[in-house]
Amino acid sequence: MLVMLAGCSTPFKRAMKHFDQAEYAKAIPQFKSVLEKGGNKASVNAYLGESFRLSNRLGEAESYYKSAIDAGSNDDKVRFYYAQAMKVNGKYDEAKAQFERYSKSGTNTNLVKLAKTEIENTAKIQEIATKKTYFEVKNAETINSTAGEFAPVLQGDQLLVSATRKQGVYDGTGGGFAGIYTTPINEAKEVKSDLQLYSDKINKEGTNEACITFAHDGGFMIFARSSSTEQRKGGGNEVDLYICQRTPNGWSEPEIMPYPININKKLFEEGNENLRGSGENAWTSCPAVSPDGKRLYFASNRSGGYGGIDIWVADIRGGKFTNVRNVGKDINTAGNDLFPFISESGNLYFSSDGHPNLGGLDIFEAVRVQGKITIKNMGVPINSTADDFGLVWDKKNETGFMASNRTGGKGDDDVYIVKDVTPDKKIVRYYLAIDVVGVNPSDKNKTETPLANAQIEFYQGNELKKVKKLNDFTTDAQGKIKPFLVEMPEDYVIIASAGDNYLKKEEEYTTAGKGLDLELLTKYETDTTLYTKVVLDKIVIDTTLAYEIEINFDFNKANIRYDAARELDKFVIFLKENPQIEIELGSHTDAVGSAERNLTLSQARADSTVAYLIKQGIDQTRMKAVGYGETRLKVNTTEAEERNRRTEFKITGIRNRKKED
Repeated sequence: MLVMLAGCSTPFKRAMKHFDQAEYAKAIPQFKSVLEKGGNKASVNAYLGESFRLSNRLGEAESYYKSAIDAGSNDDKVRFYYAQAMKVNGKYDEAKAQFERYSKSGTNTNLVKLAKTEIENTAKIQEIATKKTYFEVKNAETINSTAGEFAPVLQGDQLLVSATRKQGVYDGTGGGFAGIYTTPINEAKEVKSDLQLYSDKINKEGTNEACITFAHDGGFMIFARSSSTEQRKGGGNEVDLYICQRTPNGWSEPEIMPYPININKKLFEEGNENLRGSGENAWTSCPAVSPDGKRLYFASNRSGGYGGIDIWVADIRGGKFTNVRNVGKDINTAGNDLFPFISESGNLYFSSDGHPNLGGLDIFEAVRVQGKITIKNMGVPINSTADDFGLVWDKKNETGFMASNRTGGKGDDDVYIVKDVTPDKKIVRYYLAIDVVGVNPSDKNKTETPLANAQIEFYQGNELKKVKKLNDFTTDAQGKIKPFLVEMPEDYVIIASAGDNYLKKEEEYTTAGKGLDLELLTKYETDTTLYTKVVLDKIVIDTTLAYEIEINFDFNKANIRYDAARELDKFVIFLKENPQIEIELGSHTDAVGSAERNLTLSQARADSTVAYLIKQGIDQTRMKAVGYGETRLKVNTTEAEERNRRTEFKITGIRNRKKED
C-alpha cells in the first residue's frame, strides 16, 4: 500500500499544482492518471468533479461527485455540488433529495442556505417550465463554432461577441483565450458574416478579454480582463475592469479602472496607485452602462454582498465613477447573480442560479413598479437546464441576443437570437413637459423661482453633437412648457436661457430607460407624460461659491486626458454661451505627498486647463488659473481621496451686465 501511494504522489502533486493555479484543463488528465494508478478514489474524484465544475462543465462533474461520495468522501461541499450537477442534467427529484440531505448535514453555512433555497425553488420548476411565453430562440449559426461565443452586445450596426478564439491554450478550460470580436448586423438584426477581431488595443496575448460595454455617447468602452498567464502562476487569478477612451486617432490604450470599481490589493501592493484602498482581491466583470449613461452596472464577488457573485452599480458623472453600491437583496441572492443589462424601458435583465431556475444560470427580468421590484424568470425557450446568460435587447425590445451552452449548439457556449413575438403589442405615445426655474446659488435654501418667458431650444442628439433642431419654446407665466411628443428611446439636448441675469444652460435629456412596462398596461393605446426640470443659476459674484468641473487627471500628472478633454469641450460650450462672465479656474489635490509638491501640481493642472480652453477659442482675459494644492480639502483625510482631486470655477466678474428689471 505504501508503495502504491508513493507511486501516486508525484502525479497527484502535479495535478494539485495545476488545480491550485486554476489550470483545470491540465489538472483533469493528471487526476485521471492518479485514479488509474490506484489513487484515493474519494479525494481524487472530488477534485475531478471540482475541476469540471470550475471550468464551466458542471454537467460532466456529476459522475465524479457520485464516485467521490460512494468512496466515502468527507469533503463537505461534494454533496451540494453533486446535487447542482444533477439539477443541470435535468434530474430534479434526485437533486432535491441530495439538497435535502445536505441541508441537514452540511457545515458550510452559505451552502446550507443555498440548499434550502434550492429545495424551495424545486417546487417552482414545473411552473417555470410550462409558463406560456412569446419568444423565439434560434442559434446564430453564422458566428458560432466549437469554441465558446458569449456576452453579446449591440453597438450601432455592430454585434460584439466575446469568443475563445485567441491564439494559445487557456489552461483553465483547455480552449483558446477569450477575446472581443465583432460582426455587422442590418436593421432586421440579421447576422450574415463570421466574427472578426474588434480591436488590437484590447486583445492582449496571454489574457482573457470579454464582456464589453460602451458609454452612452460612445466616448469610452469598458471590458473585463483576466490576469496574465504569468500572474496566475504567481498566485493571481483576478479579473478586473479596464477602460479605453475614444480619441481622434481611435481608442486609447486600456487603463485599469480605479478603486472601488476594481478591488485588487495585489496590484496596489505592486505599485498601482489607482487601486489604493483595496483591502482584498476581488473578481470584477460583466460591465453594462445604462441607456441614459448615468450608471455602470457590474458583477463582483467582493465583500459586503449577499453571497457568491453579486450585481453592483456606480454613478457616472463627468467621466467619474462614484457611489459604488450593491443593487440589493431583491436582485442578489446567496448564489451567483451576474450579466446585468438595462433595457431601453428601464428593466434590469440578469442571470442567476440563486432565484428559482431550471438549472445552472437562468435569465431573469427585474421590473420596478411603484418602488417595488418584481423578479420574473423568462421561462422556456429562453431558459433551459443549462447555463443561459447575457441577454441584451435592441432599442425596441423586439430582437435580442443571449448565450447558452444548451444541447444542440455547435459546442461550448453559443450565441442565440431572441425574437419577441408577443401578439397585438400595445402602443404608447410619450410626451415631455419641461419646467424652467431660477435659483440664487448663494441661497442656502435653494429657493426655486419659476421663470416666465424663458427661451427653450430643443435638439435631437447630445451636447457635443446636436443632430437636428426640433423645437423652440417660450415658458408660460409658471415657467412651464406644455407637453409635446417625443420618441422612445431617443437622446435630446435642452438649451435654456432667461435673460442676462441667469446663466444660459445646456442639459442632455434621454427618454432611454423611461419606458412603461407593456405587460402592466391594460389598454391597447396609452398616452404618458415625462417631466424634467431645468434649473438656471442666477449670476452672482460670490468668492465662496464654486462649480466643479468633473475632469480627471492621471496620478501625479497635469496633462489633459481624452476623457477630460470631452468634459472641457462641454465647458467650452458653456463659456461661449455665457460670454459675459469672468472666471477663476482652481485645481485641488488630496493630501498624499508633500504640501509643496501638491501646490505645484495643482497649479500645473489649473494652467493646463486654461491653456486647453484658450486653444478652443476662449478669451484668455476672462480666465485666471489658481492652484490650491491640499489647502482646501473636501474630505479631511491624509489618504488618497478622489473627491479632493478636483477642478472648480468661480465667477469673479461680469462684463457689460444689464440692470435687472
